[in-house]
Amino acid sequence: MMGRLQLYGLLALAFVAGLVGIYMAGVQRGIDRQRSKIDRSRLDKIGKAKEVKDDVEILDDSGLADRASRWLRNDGR
Repeated sequence: MMGRLQLYGLLALAFVAGLVGIYMAGVQRGIDRQRSKIDRSRLDKIGKAKEVKDDVEILDDSGLADRASRWLRNDGR
């Protein structure tokens, strides 16, 4: 009789431990998903900043002067 109670106790403990493990895995999955979302957002922002920086670097002094002179002369070059 006592061995049977111990067996039931161990089964109940294993069941509860399994439920806690499943719950913690779900929590970790949610945390990982949120981190991934934040990382994607950061990468998008970095990409946009790089595009703006590249656009600004393209318009250096000589390039800007050429474009301005074409626009001001309006001679169709």
